[in-house]
Amino acid sequence: MILKIILLILFLLLLILLSFFTLYILIPSITKNDKKKDDPLVPLYLSPVILPEEKKYIPSDKKAYVLCSCNKECKLSRSLFNEQYTCTMAKTTFGSSLDCKFACLGLGDCVKICPQEAIKIENMTAVITNNCCGCGKCVSVCPQHIIDLIPTDTKKAVVCSNDSSENTSCSKLNCEENITWNDKKDFKIWEYCYRILKRFK
Repeated sequence: MILKIILLILFLLLLILLSFFTLYILIPSITKNDKKKDDPLVPLYLSPVILPEEKKYIPSDKKAYVLCSCNKECKLSRSLFNEQYTCTMAKTTFGSSLDCKFACLGLGDCVKICPQEAIKIENMTAVITNNCCGCGKCVSVCPQHIIDLIPTDTKKAVVCSNDSSENTSCSKLNCEENITWNDKKDFKIWEYCYRILKRFK
């Protein structure tokens, strides 16, 4: 009696497996080519998703430069904005809290938009690093309009956009500075490792 029950259970399991195979594997594979490919409701042939090609920026003969020195000192210290603010928001709401209305707001709108990650913030001021490709995205996003594209072979420039007669305590008012595009620290480390590996080749 027990043997008959076991055999019956095995037969039922086999029947279920056979039905599953027929309904979900065999029949769909046979009828796949018979169905219309252009069925708008149930597309059988899903075209591969084509992701937009990542835009590569070709380095130009110009690089971005911030017309506000990160080495500046002002008598009126700037109060810290909320980190969630953007430069545009701060400019619209508060203006510059330094005594120079042309100064960099330092909230990093240009940092966020730069595709090369070529901008860092030092002393509440944007600084362009050596891996800038001159795409110009930061120029258009800066609400202070203090980022400009200049030729890469420029040696000196006036790093101040304050061309008005307004009084300001900024130590770098209309000062001329040597132009250098510094590397980010992490890039310097990789460059150093690359040089070491190159020696062993």
